[in-house]
Amino acid sequence: MTQDLFARIASLDGLTAADRALAGYFESSFPNLAFQNLEAIATGAGVSVASVTRFVRKLGYEDFKGFSTSIRAEVEANFDRPLQRQNQPLPEGPGAELAQHLNAAVAEIGKTLDVTSAAEFDRIADLLADETRPLFLASAATGRALMRYFYLLSKYHRGNVHLLPGADMNPHELVDITSDAVIFATAFDRHPKPVEIALRMGRKRGAATALLTNRATSPLRIYADHVLLVHTDPTPRFKSRGTMLLVLESLLTAMETRAPERTVQRTRSLEDGVDQLGLFISPDR
Repeated sequence: MTQDLFARIASLDGLTAADRALAGYFESSFPNLAFQNLEAIATGAGVSVASVTRFVRKLGYEDFKGFSTSIRAEVEANFDRPLQRQNQPLPEGPGAELAQHLNAAVAEIGKTLDVTSAAEFDRIADLLADETRPLFLASAATGRALMRYFYLLSKYHRGNVHLLPGADMNPHELVDITSDAVIFATAFDRHPKPVEIALRMGRKRGAATALLTNRATSPLRIYADHVLLVHTDPTPRFKSRGTMLLVLESLLTAMETRAPERTVQRTRSLEDGVDQLGLFISPDR
């Protein structure tokens, strides 16, 4: 599998001063980097044209032209929008849409296991389960609906969890971020500005930052200490969020296994509250 730009940069070692300047410039300038010429990149990074040429070869590209072509393809693949995609032809038979969608979801789950780092999953789970560290949850659009679900269930496993309410009110929550905090964010397909701001502010204040996304090449990655990738089929006009939901649920399970007694205690308290409010139909006992 061809590595994306961020993975290539992360794999480098023994960097010169010019290399470090270029690595920082590449990360901070993406995706607009794809449309800059050799001279513009050299000027922006404050290095020579020759340094840019050497650096792209260190990254594994044949030359600057190959680098530019590859980066433009990454931008096209990671910034596509619904109207740029076409739905696949339906199979024949009753319930065709159901069969197609569920079969695609099964395939996506298998591919997610291939691209998701188990070690990174464990590191993020450790952070999420650490109740001594305030946990801030950030997302946007459909991702925020999934994050709200994650937030509600996380309350069974730990306290001190904060769901960022939205762009206009996020500053009122982010003001409380300290160096011992954890920022956990999700981004599906798009790269939301409110998520970028939350991650960037967390990074600036020394908090641990983690990102769950289906975009291998995302400008949000430069603010994340830890990144988990999920696979989604790139072809449907409206993609399934199934793999992202399953990874979120897996993290909830991991939070429980790291502090099972705490989960039992909090679940007991929460269920007592549910019973007192009488919110659900249940048999008389």
